[in-house]
Amino acid sequence: MSPAMPLIEIRRHAERADPKNNQGSLSEAGRAMALALAKRAPRFALVLSSPLPRAKETAQLIAGRLDAVDAGLLPEMGGVIGDRIFGEMHTLADWSGVLREREDARSFAAEQLQTWARIAERVSDRERVLAVSHGGIIELPALALAQRLGTRLEGRAFGYGEGVLVTYASGVPVKIEPLRV
Repeated sequence: MSPAMPLIEIRRHAERADPKNNQGSLSEAGRAMALALAKRAPRFALVLSSPLPRAKETAQLIAGRLDAVDAGLLPEMGGVIGDRIFGEMHTLADWSGVLREREDARSFAAEQLQTWARIAERVSDRERVLAVSHGGIIELPALALAQRLGTRLEGRAFGYGEGVLVTYASGVPVKIEPLRV
């Protein structure tokens, strides 16, 4: 990989204390995970999160700061790709099936990829972004991008603290790698 390409690290937030409380903070295990990720984290030129407390707290713990909240990291998924299917999506193959079968999933993925590109444009070459988002919001665009780049993403759906690293060149994604904990 050329050192002159911006990178965007898109991670799912860490575990929250109360899964039923959308505005809740992280659990002790979630805080511990984020702090463990911080120990091996690179320097970030920009640190963003979705507006939800668990994402903001995760970003702050991993990077030691939060530069801004980006509503684009918490888009409305709606329809069948919304809350009704999250419990059924255990693997990336499950998410791939939704992407194959549903136009609204493909549209969502394309819109989220535009958000990622817009974020990557905010940094210079050789800089890295941490963007903390949510499950489902990461899988669909990651799989769409991997397919476009001819890269295979396999295994379980992204768990807490996991996601993808996307490399950009001239504003275009050229590489995607899974980030596992």
